[in-house]
Amino acid sequence: MAACLFLVCAALPGAAAARSHAGRAPASPRPPALLLRFDLALAGQALVTPWLDSARAPATEADLPGGLRPRPLTLRQALDQAMADAPALARGLAAVDKAEAGLTGAGNAFLPQLDLQAQLARYGNPGKQATLIGSTVVQGEAAFYSSYAALSASLNLYAGGRNRAGYLAAHAEFDAAREDLEDLRIRQLTRVLEGYTALVKAQESYRNQREAEARYARRTELVAAAQRLGEASRLDLGAARQELGKQRQLSLQQAAELEAQAGQLAVGLGAELPAGVRLQALDMIPEPPALPDPSAFDPDAALADHPALRAGRLRVEAARNKVDAARALSRPRLDLVGSYNWVGRDANSAGGAIDATQANSYTVGLALQQSLAPLVQKNTALQAAQAELRDAEAQLRETRLGLWNAQRQALAEVARGRAALAIAREAEADATEALTLQLARQRHGRGSERELIDARGNAAARQLERLFQDCNYRLTAWAAFAVLDPRRYAATLLANAH
Repeated sequence: MAACLFLVCAALPGAAAARSHAGRAPASPRPPALLLRFDLALAGQALVTPWLDSARAPATEADLPGGLRPRPLTLRQALDQAMADAPALARGLAAVDKAEAGLTGAGNAFLPQLDLQAQLARYGNPGKQATLIGSTVVQGEAAFYSSYAALSASLNLYAGGRNRAGYLAAHAEFDAAREDLEDLRIRQLTRVLEGYTALVKAQESYRNQREAEARYARRTELVAAAQRLGEASRLDLGAARQELGKQRQLSLQQAAELEAQAGQLAVGLGAELPAGVRLQALDMIPEPPALPDPSAFDPDAALADHPALRAGRLRVEAARNKVDAARALSRPRLDLVGSYNWVGRDANSAGGAIDATQANSYTVGLALQQSLAPLVQKNTALQAAQAELRDAEAQLRETRLGLWNAQRQALAEVARGRAALAIAREAEADATEALTLQLARQRHGRGSERELIDARGNAAARQLERLFQDCNYRLTAWAAFAVLDPRRYAATLLANAH
């Protein structure tokens, strides 16, 4: 807050000149007491607001817009919560469960099929003709009660390869779903990194903007005091108030951006926060691991193990097996079948029919089935399977090209990010040095308050820019690591997050 006192003095040289024109003695040096206040205030304050790269103190309610209460969240906590509660991962797990159910159903085709049938009925037969109960012919009576039960079994011996192809297709779909889940985990972790870093940026921008607003508010108060003493004009006061209004508008915009980033992160994590509570990031994302040398990097080897590409290959395999299963529809089917039945009959009551139930007959044999016509349904199934195969192959090629292009760009983007960070660090060092020199000049009465204000503002802006470039570089490097070494990405990130 003490640094903002210099903002006031920028309007005072004009007032001093006005007094000299009015016949008063020129006020060349500032009052020693006022200068002493400025010098002592700046001497006790850091040149720029420090932003620790590892962790910072938890935010208080004063740091949050609208009087919200912070819920401190480390990066490791965010990653763990995303792995446990993120809706996107829940959908991925559901897809794996669905594929597993399909695999179980496809495997049932190799097991015996059992059916049990039971029937209790009353027959009215005025003509006293023979009656068929199940597969048994019963001599006719005018009316009687009957009970019937049958247990049948069948085992497929040959289906033209349809069952095997269907099982292999279901197994490939299940493996593809698990690869999709692994790829989804990688992308979810990357989204958490992006969301968490965006929240860090928004917090720092809001904090810095509130500090700037406080400086302008203090400046306006002092200009108003100077105006009451005749040392500043109403124009000076109006200009100060306009600048304060602009800073308040910027604070509102930063508050809205902060709320948006916090809300997006909460949704991505699957966090249900109570009213009046907002997520508060506590640290930066970790330094990225060492990336491979571009000259020695083998893109084909890295692509071969990427879960997205493996899932694409498995879906092509599943589609090919579905084509084989569709072709098998035109081939004969051979089943081993058998049945055993029980029959009971009574002329007076249903209970009597149940009591009279006894073993009746059984059958064992082979059943051959060959569909001769129509062939339209079979041709349609084959055409649909072939179209699915072409679609799977096109998607695999698209995935391969996308990953190949991402690998080519990843290392180049990391190099650009590293260069941008180096430039930002140099600019921050230059701005800090300029602020130190300007502060020394001010203490010796050689610099103006306006120059010092500009130097402090430039140093704060360069520091914020360095923070942003550092965040961008780390994000880019971690994203490159996810593309170049996807199998180690999740474990490495969780091991480095605190």
